[in-house]
Amino acid sequence: MNIYNESGSSQGRTEPKCSYCRAKGHNATNCPRVDEDYAYFTQTPPAIPMHSQTLQTNHWFGQPRYWGEWYHKCKDAREKQQIAKAKASSSPTRSARAAPKCGFCGSLEHNRRNCQAMDKYVLDAIEANRNWRRAFYQKFVTELGISEGALLNIKQRGSRYGSDSEDKEFIGVVTAVNWEELSLFCSTRDISRYCYRNSQYKQNLIITVQLGNETKQVSFGDQGFMTSELALEMKNLVKFSAQRWNSPEFVSVLSPSETPIGEEWIAEGHAKAMAFLTKKRSQAKLDDEEVTALIKHWL
Repeated sequence: MNIYNESGSSQGRTEPKCSYCRAKGHNATNCPRVDEDYAYFTQTPPAIPMHSQTLQTNHWFGQPRYWGEWYHKCKDAREKQQIAKAKASSSPTRSARAAPKCGFCGSLEHNRRNCQAMDKYVLDAIEANRNWRRAFYQKFVTELGISEGALLNIKQRGSRYGSDSEDKEFIGVVTAVNWEELSLFCSTRDISRYCYRNSQYKQNLIITVQLGNETKQVSFGDQGFMTSELALEMKNLVKFSAQRWNSPEFVSVLSPSETPIGEEWIAEGHAKAMAFLTKKRSQAKLDDEEVTALIKHWL
């Protein structure tokens, strides 16, 4: 899911990036460029720091329409730094420890470390994701033969106007699938409706194919695939695929993969990502974001 992928947890700890100057290696509280820029803004008469190193990593501040926002962000960052310095120089005082409260379920009897409700939530999420992966594997890998090495027939929709108005079909070989990112967040509970779930809790199926000298991501449409032909048993597998609006669309499999991914991918269940869900979020938050309902949908 996007919130896990973007956190850097899937790749290890990421280097911090400053919210003011956008440079890596520090944050706004200790950004060395804030004081320099603020001195320009507050001199008499005020000036825009057009020679500031900030513009090397935050180019859009150089545009006149963003100068006002640049000043306010600089002012806010400097205030953060002043507050941080004041706290660091003040003598520490002991305060009464607050009564424990679980950040997940809200109980006053324990915290996250020994919350049984959170532990069960994570186990349910892992099991639900295994169920989704099992259904995805059955449809995409076992039935269709889609994995690295498969030959696909794909269609590029033509534009409505001009010489490229006709649809064109191509043959592409699958070179990559984002297996490690795939989860139940590729799906929705109701495929017939637009999904209003927060984009942080969505996941795109990214299947990359080689077309001559080009690589493309294949779209499976917003209807994806169903787990059953029976209306009462239907569950959609993929609502979100590719990441570009003009991606070519999947038509059929011409030749299945001879080296499909193994079924151990199912058992792994993307466990770390499922546990990440509860790391800083309460159950009430996950309920509101429709995450809980999606997990129950696949149990």
